[in-house]
Amino acid sequence: MNDADLANSYKKMWILVIEDEQRLAQVIKRGLEAEGYQVDVALDGEEGEMLAAANAYDALIVDWRLPKQDGKTVIQHLRADGHTYPILMLTVLEDVEYRVEGLDAGADDYMRKPFSFEELLARLRALLRRPPLAAHEHLLQIGALKMNTERRSFSVGSQPLLLRPKEFALMELFMRNPNALLSRTVLAERVWGSALYVSDNVIDVTVSSLRHKLEEAKPQLDADGDENTVFKEIETVRGVGYRLLASEPE
Repeated sequence: MNDADLANSYKKMWILVIEDEQRLAQVIKRGLEAEGYQVDVALDGEEGEMLAAANAYDALIVDWRLPKQDGKTVIQHLRADGHTYPILMLTVLEDVEYRVEGLDAGADDYMRKPFSFEELLARLRALLRRPPLAAHEHLLQIGALKMNTERRSFSVGSQPLLLRPKEFALMELFMRNPNALLSRTVLAERVWGSALYVSDNVIDVTVSSLRHKLEEAKPQLDADGDENTVFKEIETVRGVGYRLLASEPE
């Protein structure tokens, strides 16, 4: 991929900035948006963790000192829950021990305040070039849902399901982000490659077809006595998008 391709791909990426200094947060937001990124901002640790857990971001920028919950704890919780997006940590703390703590908590990189915005951009680009932790996982499973991305196979329990290419890509995105609310814009960009030429109706029809196939497979799970059925449904969030509801087996 050349620099032009990289630049174009960045324009589709969502970044979450968790920073309690409102002025700095807005400066970062405006700067990233000027570079083509799409940006959400959270002003405290609890809100940041909630947004990060519920949405499919491409990267996070997290301050260490945050109200309600510090950045290190936010990162620890997200990593413990299996979220693999790259995380850049910001802090005014100077001691090496804090840097070590932040990296050990799950941050991928670390910047001291004050910082150059150009350096922040360069570090963010470097993080986004790295394959995500989940990128090498070609075997995905959420309860009875099983997918092999190399063989392009998908099954519910022991029952193979034939999915069309867009249905397969959609299911893979849901399985890599269980319980996360995925907007129609995110689905269009990740599955169809652009939000400009894909109508909401096309997305809705594809989701409906996928949902129908999953529902048809559920009776076979009961017949097989499969107790590991932890997926519930693909939920519609009106006016926003969809999410694959999943729960941990008891």
